[in-house]
Amino acid sequence: MEIYREILPESYLLILAEDPSHPEEYGLARALQQAARSGKPSIWVDCSSLRHISGRALALLTSYCQRLRRRNTQLVLCHLTDDVQESLKTTPSTACPPIVPTLLDAELYCHAAHQSEKPAPTTTTAGWGVALS
Repeated sequence: MEIYREILPESYLLILAEDPSHPEEYGLARALQQAARSGKPSIWVDCSSLRHISGRALALLTSYCQRLRRRNTQLVLCHLTDDVQESLKTTPSTACPPIVPTLLDAELYCHAAHQSEKPAPTTTTAGWGVALS
């Protein structure tokens, strides 16, 4: 698997591509580790160039998804082929990263998720210092 990286303003994009000369799991583990360390609130994984994905690669994705959720970082998969989607069906839905059709959908999904995590703003009345909810 060949992995391309793109650092965007609010996310870290990984583009996965078929390449039999590179060990799949090693490259993916390294790329996910770098993305997790980037400090970006979202990591998008574009699978449009993958025809299939191994069980080990799926295990890495679900493992990182769980770790990143605990740090309030979103890991989202997009552009999945039918075969890759079929491979994910064996993964419990609670462990599976969110799947969206496009990168634009990944952006919208992550934006909505981060908005829902923010606490509701409080307003104070002039001079009284009373918090309203």
